[in-house]
Amino acid sequence: MRIIVIGGAGIQALGTIYDLLENTEVKEVVVGDILLEKAEERVKQLADSRLSAKKINVLNEEETAEIIKDFDVVINSGPAFLCPNVTRAALRAGVNYVDLGAWPEETEEQLSLSAEFEAKGITAVLGMGSGPGISNMMALAGAEQLDTVSDIDITIAMKDFTKYDSPLVTPYMLDTIIDEYTLNPVVVKDGVITTIDPLISRPVEFKEPIGLAHPVYTIHPEPVTLYKSFKDQGCRNTTFSIALPKEFHEKIEFLVRLGFGSKESINMGGVEVSPRQALLSVVNQLTPPKVDKEQYSVTRVDVTGTKDGRNEKVVVEVYVGTEKKWNIPAGALKTSVPPSIVAQMLAKGQVKHKGVHPPEKCIETVPFFKELAERGMEVYSYKVEHAL
Repeated sequence: MRIIVIGGAGIQALGTIYDLLENTEVKEVVVGDILLEKAEERVKQLADSRLSAKKINVLNEEETAEIIKDFDVVINSGPAFLCPNVTRAALRAGVNYVDLGAWPEETEEQLSLSAEFEAKGITAVLGMGSGPGISNMMALAGAEQLDTVSDIDITIAMKDFTKYDSPLVTPYMLDTIIDEYTLNPVVVKDGVITTIDPLISRPVEFKEPIGLAHPVYTIHPEPVTLYKSFKDQGCRNTTFSIALPKEFHEKIEFLVRLGFGSKESINMGGVEVSPRQALLSVVNQLTPPKVDKEQYSVTRVDVTGTKDGRNEKVVVEVYVGTEKKWNIPAGALKTSVPPSIVAQMLAKGQVKHKGVHPPEKCIETVPFFKELAERGMEVYSYKVEHAL
């Protein structure tokens, strides 16, 4: 297997690359990134002869297609807004594709390429991280246990016990997090795709060590793709919410409310600069702390519907801790391992559906959950009968 990871120098790609290298059938992994020096640093850090670095500017789709054309799969671990660019490059190159997910508008743009992917006999799996990704497969697992589905509610919560000496340590790409805190979340209510205000939260009680959390509704593709995937089964309502570690959430909410989430340029001492870019530039200068991480994360999907004429709710959950061997915190682990799993499935020809699909439309729950369990992430479910 030959696999290239675009955005390979980023936070989320580290676990993906570690997981790929665990399999001796993977003969080559290329760390592709616009920041070549950082990609080379990652290759040096991991010290595996199968690794190499390559500079890739995905805005140049023709050049990107030329670089990736000889690989079995391209994994896109880059920003959400660039997902359509890499998807088009994969189509041009005739290469299978996996990403961590884009926003609803970009996801629709990618899905529109399905017939062209199918004609080339290749597959693109959209949103194969934690959420979207594991969350979609958990929703499918719940729906498989019911005759009809009315509601799908996804909640992710994280708790971090790590002692950092840095003022801000991000669980994943800060630019993505700011989008999640500033853009209007898309939900489906009574069969209508709509938006709500950002930063609306509610209390949710989880098992320890998570405990009580206050997830906020954020913009994500799952509400739309899951609604469309299970519409024929009766789905009418879908949501997605996330509770990042409390201290980190409070810092980001404060910065966003101050205006640092804005992309609109302002005059600072005679120089036009966007507050967001200023924030990202400052944070990028921070040296990541070299500490042993202790973080926990849960994904919970409530699927409500009927079974044999009775109202039922299927609750599907997975609790994850830090991967001690790689020192990768729980949230990043849940996000980075699934694209490696699915990329390997694609390379082996185990994904039969061609075209462009969200995971719930082309990946089977049993083999996927088996692979997750082998990596210490066991998914389980239980039913609540006569749910109102």
